[in-house]
Order: sequence, then C-alpha cells, then structure tokens
Amino acid sequence: MRAPAFPNLYFLFCIFSLVILFVFLDLSYGLTVDSVIATVNNEVITFSDYQRFVASIGAGNTGNKEAVEEALLKRLLEEKIILHEAVRRGIESSDTEVDKAIEEFKKQKALSQDDFEKMLAEEGTDINSYRKFIKDRIILSKLVSEGVDSKVVVTVKEIEDFYNTNKKDYLIPEKVEVKAIFLRLNKDASITEITDLKQKVLGIVSHLKEGDSFESLVSQYSDEPLKSRGGMLGEFERGTLIPLLDNKAFSMRKGEVSEPIWVSEGVYILKLKDKRGESYKTIEDVRKEIYENLHVKKGEKLFNEWMKTLWEKASISIKITK
Repeated sequence: MRAPAFPNLYFLFCIFSLVILFVFLDLSYGLTVDSVIATVNNEVITFSDYQRFVASIGAGNTGNKEAVEEALLKRLLEEKIILHEAVRRGIESSDTEVDKAIEEFKKQKALSQDDFEKMLAEEGTDINSYRKFIKDRIILSKLVSEGVDSKVVVTVKEIEDFYNTNKKDYLIPEKVEVKAIFLRLNKDASITEITDLKQKVLGIVSHLKEGDSFESLVSQYSDEPLKSRGGMLGEFERGTLIPLLDNKAFSMRKGEVSEPIWVSEGVYILKLKDKRGESYKTIEDVRKEIYENLHVKKGEKLFNEWMKTLWEKASISIKITK
C-alpha cells in the first residue's frame, strides 16, 4: 500500500528512533493472524494488524514471515499512540482531504482510476481500506504539524552562525576551462611513427607562432574526439586532469597556449579559455539549504521529546512471548 507524502515533520516519525522506556520481550515465531501482539490504551493489535502495517510502509518481509521485527512493531505502536492522541484532541480528516490526497497520488503516478483499483487489488486491499490508511496518514500529519512542526523556529542569527562555522563546506574550488589540439599516438607506435608525429607537432607550433588561430589548427590537425568539439576539452577542478595537463593548465593565464605536452596517449597543446579562482557561495546562495538543514535537526529533537511524552502517557502492553 502506498501513500502520498505530506509536507511536514511526519517523515520524522517514520525515520527517527526513540529510546523507549520499556524493554521488548523476545519476539516469537508461529504467530497466527489473530494473535494479539500488543495493546495500546486498550486497543488490541493483532499479528494481522502488524502485517498490514508492514505492507503499508513498504517494509516487506525482511525475515521470517511469521516473526515480528522489534523496530517495525515499535513504529506501529508509535503510530497508534499518535492516533490516540489525535482522537483525544479532536483532530479529524475529512472525506474531501482524503479524496484530494488520493487524486494527487494518482496524478503523481499517472494512474487512471482503473489502474489505481488494479494496483490496490494486486496489493491485497480495497478502496475502503486504502481510504482508511490515507485518513490516518492525514491525521498523523496534522498532529505532528501541530505538536512539532509549528514549534520549530530557525532564526536569522542561527543561519548566519551556521554559515560562518561551516563556510568551508560552501567552497567553490578553482576551475579551468580548456581547449586542446590532440594528436593521438598509437600504443605500439614505431620509431618512424613517433618521428612523424614530432614533425607534425613542430609544424603546428610553427603555425601558432606565425599567428594562425588555435581553432583553425584544431580543425586542421586535431584528432577526435576534440576535433568535432572545436577543441573543447572541458571544465575541470584542480586534480581532475592527467597530472601533466593539470599542472600546466592551472599555471597558465587566460588565453595562453601551452607548449606540446606528451602523455602516453599522444600529444596535447592546450589553450586556457577561462580560469576561476576559489570562491565561496554567498550566504544568500545557501540560506534556504541551511534553513532546511537546521529545521530538520531542530524538528528531530522536538519530535523525540514530544514523542517521549506520548509514550509516557500511553498504556502499552507487549503480548509476544517465546
């Protein structure tokens, strides 16, 4: 069973674990679908409830199909605790909200109504069960938003302090944009072939000294793939080119043409098209990113504190034994 995402801290409920204030008993095998595995505030939770929950969150059967995984059971209990708190506070979800969520899900997945119903059937559920599932997700989302998300505050000073403390993470490294004439040397080249290539290279150097344009010489002499790209080798950060080419490119001035550089695959003559030194992204460039980062961290802390109080108030009994 799948559900659309909701835009608040409910995802924290699905991701972060809490330090639970009780110890789980050993989880047993051989359970039947009607076996009672836990109660939350007098609500009975059966093994079939657990199996449906595992399917709904897409966890699948990671081990023995007749076993209960502690982490997944804890998540199910957390969901039940939050739903009970939502009932206590009178939080509800309307049919209109459920309809809208389902339509958005179908739109995201490009599903027709027939496709949607077929998907449900393949997953062993029906539209009524799915609507209940979505209704619970919306209620959970509303309560977490009210209990946690609305209380998360990230100040301008916190964003600025984070930026200044972590400025190294926003470094834009030095880059060069390079063109090249490339003359390929066969792997098993003979002395004659090497000599011919040297003569060809000297001819290109002579043309450059006489003022011929680099681009015209690329077209006339360069081997592929650079010839068809107008000699464009690419844009590179320091350390990403072959060492001989890297050292030369980063020592050149914009517009400068290098001497021939011999490497194992042949000969390069470089032209530095552009060069940009190290810089830092401005705080405005990363303000949104930092805000979201701090918002998540604060939300996680508040969620865990909030969830801990709900655990403490709830009456929970684990029924599984060996």
